Amino acid sequence: MRKISFKKIFNFISLVFLLSCVLFYSYRFITLYLDNNKKESVKTFADVIKSNNSGNNNFKNVKGDYYFYGKDVNNYVKYSNFVWRIIKVDKSGSVIVSLDSNISALAKGNNEFKKSNIYEWLNKSGDLSGVFESVLNDTSLYLSDTDSCIDKVSDIKNITCKDKLKDTLISIPSLNDYVNTGGSKSFLNNGQYYHLVNSGDSYCIDNSGKVGKAEDGVIAGIKPVITFKKTVQLNSGEGTVSKPYEIDDYSSLIGGYVKIGEDIWRVYGEDGDNVKLVLDSYLKVNNLEVESKYSKSSYVFNVQEVGCLAYYLNGKYLNSLVYKNILEDFDLSNGIYTNDYKENVKSKVKVKVGIMSVGDFMLESKNSEYYLSTGVSSESDMIYVFNNDYKIHTRASNNMLKVVPTIQIKKSLVPSYGTKENVVEVNYG
Repeated sequence: MRKISFKKIFNFISLVFLLSCVLFYSYRFITLYLDNNKKESVKTFADVIKSNNSGNNNFKNVKGDYYFYGKDVNNYVKYSNFVWRIIKVDKSGSVIVSLDSNISALAKGNNEFKKSNIYEWLNKSGDLSGVFESVLNDTSLYLSDTDSCIDKVSDIKNITCKDKLKDTLISIPSLNDYVNTGGSKSFLNNGQYYHLVNSGDSYCIDNSGKVGKAEDGVIAGIKPVITFKKTVQLNSGEGTVSKPYEIDDYSSLIGGYVKIGEDIWRVYGEDGDNVKLVLDSYLKVNNLEVESKYSKSSYVFNVQEVGCLAYYLNGKYLNSLVYKNILEDFDLSNGIYTNDYKENVKSKVKVKVGIMSVGDFMLESKNSEYYLSTGVSSESDMIYVFNNDYKIHTRASNNMLKVVPTIQIKKSLVPSYGTKENVVEVNYG
């Protein structure tokens, strides 16, 4: 009978133990490595929108693109401190949005959008261009080009999308988008005139939501349209008006509310170390609204012309302000506007108190029917007048109109963005 070799048994058991340890810890190592290096499934902004609106009758599939349809829809987005509305999530996963309110008003100048005055104002393309693009946050990170339907339209009941705008960062709404979001029953109908991007005849949406051909040279609102990249993710928000989807953290002051003394102003421009402010109401003295003629017979904003608007604002009104010591001199655009806003902004006059001009950011407001510092022609006494439906018209310079002044102060005096409910107060002592 063979003797049991305890040495061999020990060696066998040791081998089994070592192999078990190697297998066990190899398995643990591989499992932990895979867990630590597993790519999490990241939801894009488009994914969140689709998920949040699954089963929503106002979120409609139109040939692979998902449109928000109707007026009462939760499609609010905050980007660059502006409030936007989601038009659609396209089949590629990009999110296309339009600004909730118009931001300015111009004539189109050319019915081919890329040759138009509006295209230059929106997009950086040369000197004095890209007024709007310059205030958007990190466009290379957040935005891609916007492909708008620009088909010529002969019958608005038969709209096609065969011809698309290319290589354009910022566009304006198309008739195709307007119809697919509900037309006059859409959130894109907000009581304001604005231009459409379509080629051929120049189309506009009027203040009742009707589609119509615009007269040559008509000055109407600009409603920017942008496209978020497919990779953009959501920071926060629910898409409601009180809790909009938020894309970025941005410190722009434009649109913010500022209180100086007893007056409420809004930031409508940033210029280096300064901010431009427009009064949020009509100018009042002793609680009565002031009216003034622009000039006796000229478009020039002349602070030396006794009895006229520039003289009053930079004299009696300026001296009445308890905070006049913080006002900065600024260059007010005071030129002629036909179809090229750059001609207007090339002509300047230095003032302490001014008024809005064609080509400025024109924030949504109840103020209406007030002079702009822009003339129709050098041989005419006609001055452009702003209406809060964003259809600009003209009046003779000797008409008595209400006044909405503008000023400029140091940006350092405005520490943050103020809302209507939480106005930022400026220390002027």
